[in-house]
Amino acid sequence: MKIVLLGIWIWLAAGLTPAVAQTVFKVSGKVQDESGKPLPFASAFLNQTTLGDRTTEAGTFAIQGIPPGKYELIVSYLGYEPVIAPVEVQADVSGVTVVLKPKAGVLKEYVVRKDPERERWMKIFVQTFVGRSSFAQQCQLLNGEIVDLKYDQATNTLTAAADDFLVIDNAALGYRIKFLLMHFTFDMRKGYSMYYGNPMFEPMKPRNKRQAQKWADNRKAAYLGSTMQFYKSLANRTLEQDGYTVQKLVRKERKRDFVEPEEELQSGQVKMQKPKMFSKYVSYLYTAPLPYDSMVYRSGNGYVMNFKDLLYVTYKKEKEDKLYVSTMLPPDAKRSWQTSVLQLLAPEVKMDQNGNLEAPMDVICEQYWGWEKMAEMLPLDYKL
Repeated sequence: MKIVLLGIWIWLAAGLTPAVAQTVFKVSGKVQDESGKPLPFASAFLNQTTLGDRTTEAGTFAIQGIPPGKYELIVSYLGYEPVIAPVEVQADVSGVTVVLKPKAGVLKEYVVRKDPERERWMKIFVQTFVGRSSFAQQCQLLNGEIVDLKYDQATNTLTAAADDFLVIDNAALGYRIKFLLMHFTFDMRKGYSMYYGNPMFEPMKPRNKRQAQKWADNRKAAYLGSTMQFYKSLANRTLEQDGYTVQKLVRKERKRDFVEPEEELQSGQVKMQKPKMFSKYVSYLYTAPLPYDSMVYRSGNGYVMNFKDLLYVTYKKEKEDKLYVSTMLPPDAKRSWQTSVLQLLAPEVKMDQNGNLEAPMDVICEQYWGWEKMAEMLPLDYKL
């Protein structure tokens, strides 16, 4: 089977063996250049996991311990364009051959100079990408000099790119994250940011048992109430047990033909949320919890999210970060349950049996989940 991705060719000869009693599987293969020469010490990993391997001198790799599901295989090598290819793991996958193409042009030379303007945009980039939470304050971007920042004054938009992996040490969760940034945009006029890429997680070595326990506690705290847990709870139909309440939120623009749902408001079925100052939109929250069938349905080995309007998600087992309250909410606000809003950009979004989204960029997170960033991100293979 021949797959073209980002202008790079990759051949996947998947040797699938029947699944027996095992619950985890292996992906193995080789990495070579266009002439067929093996590339030793190349990185092969599954996107947003701790699962990966380095190629041997013969260019071979074997990624072990993979739970069933759909993943993205990322292969990178210094001086070559990275390859990203989908791979579905329901059994051992062998015979994968990845062909890497040299990067066009020459390697950039990074010169570090004191530039107040760049420092300003870099601070905004880090706050938007890594976050502003308590965990974010314990993160460090180790190679910020490779980030190419551009600010468009006409649109008040900041964009960022990088030719290599960004390396982030997360001292709160105990991971070194290598992130291949594919896109970053921050529209400061609308207060809207979007970024995506391919992270690889490398567990850090704790200094002692106390630090190991702290990392375990923080990882658990990051998982509980996260989108990762929510999607799994949605697929497993355990929302209420896991602490979630999901309601329908309807957002309307106040135009000339705008009509309020007066009857539903009077009956108490709907509550109008106080609009933000100068906002042209008004939101109506339906008080009844949404049934599962109006949010997700089963499809083959996985699931499909397909809801209209917005989902208003309340997590009632943990309150908001103090920094969220002090920086994002009105001055008189007090800590409350974590509330987030989900919106689909596509009619449907598929996810596997582990709750991993096939197209995560088709889902927009607002409020608390929108505030949490890279600092709270966990690998997909994280287990409580």
